[in-house]
Amino acid sequence: MATVTVQQDVPIVERNVVLVEGKNKSDWDRFVQESPGVIAWHGYEWSDILKRHHGAEFYPLATYDGPRICGILPLYRIRTLRGEALISVPYFVAGGIVAAESEVQQALLKKAIEMSQRLKIAHITFKQYKARLDGPLLTDDHYYNRELTLSPDINQIWQSISPFNQSKIEESRKYDPDFEYPSSNVWGFYKLLLHDQHAAGVPCVSKAWVQRLFDTGMYEIALLKHNGELVAGTMVKKFRDTVSFPFSCLRDQSDKTELFAYALYWKLITTLATTGIRIAHSGRIPETDETFRYRLGWGGTKYSYYYQYYGLGEGKTEFSNKRGRKRQIIEAVWKRMPVSVARAIGPIVVRQYP
Repeated sequence: MATVTVQQDVPIVERNVVLVEGKNKSDWDRFVQESPGVIAWHGYEWSDILKRHHGAEFYPLATYDGPRICGILPLYRIRTLRGEALISVPYFVAGGIVAAESEVQQALLKKAIEMSQRLKIAHITFKQYKARLDGPLLTDDHYYNRELTLSPDINQIWQSISPFNQSKIEESRKYDPDFEYPSSNVWGFYKLLLHDQHAAGVPCVSKAWVQRLFDTGMYEIALLKHNGELVAGTMVKKFRDTVSFPFSCLRDQSDKTELFAYALYWKLITTLATTGIRIAHSGRIPETDETFRYRLGWGGTKYSYYYQYYGLGEGKTEFSNKRGRKRQIIEAVWKRMPVSVARAIGPIVVRQYP
């Protein structure tokens, strides 16, 4: 079982860290496109989206080795009702320090701490994937992702997923739903997402945010219809040769409708496997596996997220914020709220939890 631990101080080797200005954006983009360990939200272009939608200030920290960047930290300054925060890629699940050498990691960490002190911001959040940082950090490792290797050999993929998922896919075929991918029906997808998250007691992002993601060209929409009605949907996020399915949603939580989720995922996986996509990500899942059943059982290698905090002490972490009696009460109240009200205030609530 994953635990929350505090790492001890380690020596920090001096390396020069700079802010990468817009005129040198191509250096950053080259690193993002070519380096292992980088994910979609490391991209420089996300700073424009986060600034326009959430008012985030971008501090693109990087270390150079000669003319080329050898390590990055996309750090953002966010203002919420709870105060200011420094976060590596807010409002997405990951995007922390990426560097092959530990001394470069430490230089970026040191620079971030110095920046927090200069800006008088007490806490920093590093959203690491796979790479855990050493240093005076509180670490929450209660989430994981699975990376499923895809192949044009569909039978090979079929053998990778669980027998339970195989049975659900087989069962879904009797309904023969209509598969719409890629879809331009942003409004239809958003309405499905809003009702799905309202039923789960979760505040929903705004339609404007969904539209903005769609407009980047990195996010597509996939939908399933049965008897002319939308029954399942997801966004399809592509980056290099990988894909994930954020914002998956269903018409309702009945056993029949759940089958459409398995059908949608399988149709997407088998379609994308023939287009050069090499890895399908499960998306962030708690170590407790407390999530919708249809998100589990797709196979693949397991990797951890490391949410690491500087200056937080033993305070609230990503995992603990989503647990407890208080959270249960809020979810129960949210479910009873009219959908129209939830739609209006949901994005305001989401903004407070970057």
